[in-house]
Amino acid sequence: MSGGVEQALRDLLRSVDRGIIEKTAVDILKALLLLYGSAWEGDLMDTLAGLWSIRGMGLEEMGEAEAAIPEAEKLLVDRGLIKIEKKYRADLGEGGPILEKFISTDHLFLLMKAFSGDIELDKFRYQMMQG
Repeated sequence: MSGGVEQALRDLLRSVDRGIIEKTAVDILKALLLLYGSAWEGDLMDTLAGLWSIRGMGLEEMGEAEAAIPEAEKLLVDRGLIKIEKKYRADLGEGGPILEKFISTDHLFLLMKAFSGDIELDKFRYQMMQG
């Protein structure tokens, strides 16, 4: 793991209060941590909605965060924290594969260290265990 990526993550975490793009970028990383480093776009969106719900965000705030996702993803890609690929995914409801974004990180251990003890993640995990 390169020091550049670690520094990029530290810089992002320090800039989280700058705006919705940085905050959403951090939320994407938290969601990827919960999803063990990779996710289809739909699964990532479900996890983000769960995180935002636990945070107590209203619908308007969630809408603003969702609108910031493309720029947040670009920020994360540019900093080397995530990769985004278009891949075919099986979808039984569609009768064949569909093209969907696949988001992944090669830095899962770094994310585990950065977000260890994060209360939102702990609440999310607890809520998922309760069913």
